[in-house]
Order: sequence, then structure tokens, then C-alpha cells
Amino acid sequence: MSAKGEVRLGIVGCGGISHAHAGAAQATGGKMRFVACCDVAEDRAREWAARYGCGAAYTDYLEMIRREKLDGVVLATWPNQHREQIERCLDAGARNILCEKALTLTGREAAGILRLARKAGALVMEGFMYRHHPAVRKLEELLARGDLGPVDNVRACFSAFDPETAPADDGSRNWRQRKECGGGIPYDFACYAVNACQHFIGELPARAFAVGSVSDRYGTVNRLYGMVEYEGGRVGIIESSKKSAFTQELQITCAAGVLNLPIAWTIPEQIDIEERLSPAWAQLARKAHSIPRANPYQLQLENFADCVRGRARPLLALAESVVNTFTLEALVRAVGRKTGADIKIPEAIQDAWRDARDAH
Repeated sequence: MSAKGEVRLGIVGCGGISHAHAGAAQATGGKMRFVACCDVAEDRAREWAARYGCGAAYTDYLEMIRREKLDGVVLATWPNQHREQIERCLDAGARNILCEKALTLTGREAAGILRLARKAGALVMEGFMYRHHPAVRKLEELLARGDLGPVDNVRACFSAFDPETAPADDGSRNWRQRKECGGGIPYDFACYAVNACQHFIGELPARAFAVGSVSDRYGTVNRLYGMVEYEGGRVGIIESSKKSAFTQELQITCAAGVLNLPIAWTIPEQIDIEERLSPAWAQLARKAHSIPRANPYQLQLENFADCVRGRARPLLALAESVVNTFTLEALVRAVGRKTGADIKIPEAIQDAWRDARDAH
């Protein structure tokens, strides 16, 4: 950290999502700053550095880590790159890493990251910015109040239509349309829904069921409709498609009422959570909880910085991200097999998840 207590950050990947992180750092009013950036395209790295007042631009992120006195590294890269990049960053001495979703493509890879992070005494945090939004805090508060009763099921949706117009042989098409990059529904959209179901149900997953389809043009999974059964019998319902109109709905159904957030993952403005109670058969009483506009990327980066300073725990524990990765992998497997898939999470990961849950 600088003499002023400023958290010095470096970013790997200067594409689209990197600008959200840059804006988030600027919004903190000097609490943190990107002092270095890296991209395989040198011109893009230099342009990013000039745009955000970043002192140094690199094409090799390991050189960036070795030469700059960084307090943390943000990985704003494709899902297929994350495992190797996290491992190499840890080997190079980085001890605080904020990695964009999805953490990895398989549960085995994610479990390996957890082992390496523990061995190095390092913080690795997955970048699900929505978890830092005050709308999620309000949902947690309403559930903790107790009068809605226990959660029975969570329904989480994330869809947006993709016309798939880019030619399959266009190597410059968006990573979301490239299977080799981790593109497709699972590691772009459905991962949000899986994360939310896990968080609000609060149990370990046991079994996944799913149907879906694969893009004829790109070979990516472009529709995934799944159900996850958790160890206590509760159910998470995942709806995610790139052949459907936009939706980001999150609905939590409890014994005595329902909570509904109409846009859950990329909330642009002020939004209302609808609380529905049923005082009698076929009757509904509605109440709206207004949530002010917020920048979840800023809140996420502030939580990361507080963890770097030793003042806080990560809002999203790494063990939770590992469990989510096993769940997502099982859903993808269920789509391919057209049948259910057991979610086999190693005991050590289960224990780590329980410890993290208890700590919060």
C-alpha cells in the first residue's frame, strides 16, 4: 500500500468488463487506484493506461506483478484463462486476486485453486458484483426477519437473445460465442443463477437435473433449464437462455411469502423488491421495498480492498465459488446426458464451505 494508504491495483485484460472495474476504482475517491494494466494487445493496454491515469502498461502480467508493488490483481479475462492465470499469479507472488466470473470451467480446477490459495495464504475472490448490491442485502434482511418462514425454493433467471449472426469462422467474435473461451450460457449467464440459488438456500447441492440445447453454429450451450436439489430437499430452479428475451428475475419462495427482484444481476437504477404475503386462500398482500441506485462494482472493489487491508472477510468466500462450480458442471453434464447428475463435492470442500458459512 502507498504511504497514503491507497490500495495499488493491477488489472489483467483491458477489454469490455475492465472499464467497469476502472470506473469503480475512480468512484472510491482515492481509496484505491489501478497503477498498472496488462493486455496481450499492446495498443489496447497503452490506451487503457492513458484513459485511466495508469502509470504502466504491460503485455506480460507476470512481469507486471514482478515489477510493480501491487496490493491486488484483478483478472478481467475469459473464463478458460482463469485457472492458469490464478496459478501463475500466485507463483509470481500475488497474494490478493479478484477474478471475474466464472472462476474456472470445472470443479476439479476450482478445488485446485482453493488448495493453492490456502497453501499460499492468499485471498482469491470471484467477481460476482451483484452480491454486493444493497438489493441483495435487503433480501437477506427480509429473510432474516423470520416472518416469511424458511425458504422452500429459489427461482433464478438470466436470459438475453443472441441472433448468432457472427460467422463461426470469425476468430474475432465475442468470447461469449466461443466455446474454447468458456462462452455460452453456463459460464456467462447461468452461473449467476446458480450462485443465487446456492446463497439463498444455504445448503450443499446434491443432484442436478437439466435440459437445454447447443448452438448449431458455435457449439456452445445456448439454453439451460435446470433444477438443483439441495441436501435438505430444497430446490433451486435455473432458467437461462440466449434464445429468449431479456430476463434477470430472482424469486425466493418461503413458507409464508414470496420475495421478487425483477432485475437481479445488472441492476441499472433504483429498483423495488416486491414482498407478497397470502393472508387467506387466493388473496395476496403486496409491499414494495425501494432500493436506491448503487454501483455494485465499486462496492465489490471496496470489499476486496478491505480484505487486502485485513479489515473484512470476502463477501463471497472462495469455498462457495468452488461449490458453485461443481454445481454448474453437473448441470452442463445433465444437459448433455438428458438425465440427472449427482453433484459429488469432495469432503474437504464441503468442510471449507461450512466453515465459510459459519464465519458469516
